[in-house]
Amino acid sequence: MHLVIPFAAPSGPQCQAALERLQLPHLKSLLRTLTPNAELQGHTSALSPLAERVLSQDAFADGLIPWAALRARALPNANPGATPGAAWGLITLCHLAVHADHIAMHDPAVLRLEAEESQALLQSMAPYFLDDGLRLHYLQADTWLVQGEALRGLPTASLERVRGQTVDPWMPRPEAARLVRRLQNEMQMLLYTHPINDARVARGAPMVNSFWLSGTGDLPANTPPFLQATLLGNLQAPALHDNATAWAQAWETLDSGPLADMARAIGQRRQSIGAQAPSLTLCGSHTARTWRLQPRSLMRRIGSFLRSAPPTALLKNL
Repeated sequence: MHLVIPFAAPSGPQCQAALERLQLPHLKSLLRTLTPNAELQGHTSALSPLAERVLSQDAFADGLIPWAALRARALPNANPGATPGAAWGLITLCHLAVHADHIAMHDPAVLRLEAEESQALLQSMAPYFLDDGLRLHYLQADTWLVQGEALRGLPTASLERVRGQTVDPWMPRPEAARLVRRLQNEMQMLLYTHPINDARVARGAPMVNSFWLSGTGDLPANTPPFLQATLLGNLQAPALHDNATAWAQAWETLDSGPLADMARAIGQRRQSIGAQAPSLTLCGSHTARTWRLQPRSLMRRIGSFLRSAPPTALLKNL
């Protein structure tokens, strides 16, 4: 059991202020029981968030964690003609809102795309991508796979960097990304008058007017396995909107749910100490810290109990 919690300590001032009011008894208990095991430093300007680096065991360059290639490998018969070591990317359908001084992405989840709509859009968009050697493959209603050599070595920002946020700082910059920006412009024109969007507007649904490319790169055969962990994303939406009340409630829900379950399992000795020993990773804006259940003497346990800081103090430093 390994739990990974992103946005454990967001940078928004309202959520930062809410730290003082958090009551997280099960997190406090776990931090007294588990042993600090690893620390990973990051930056808010990195294309790959800390949680994704933790899950990929920090084995890839920034913006090149090959989530798409990993998903393609896990889907038998989904990618006819794919060659080993091919370069892949994730295409997320979205709505970009153009403002006077910036472009913002609505959370793609609000589109509530249906499979039939997505398939029709894919059929219309695929020829444009194919002209640049990029093949689209349906994955799910709001996300497709794209395969092509142009994606090899092309760093892209994680969807989590732009979901519900300004996209300008995260747009692809390298010379090789010119085709991505051109395709985004072409798709904007294509989708503006697409029958699917006409029908969506008629029923009051938001238009699909663009796409976001992420998870690019290839997955060599000798790549170390990705971390087998549970990603708990409850804190993300309120953190991104600096909604202190919702963020604090989400933290308390995590504390009374999965963290309580982990503490209970450890207390009942249902987890062995070894390769699958219970572990917890908390990710903030700049630091990800991992704690793991390890054998400790009685004196070390007592010392850890006496020296342990309250969770709120720890979260402030993430």
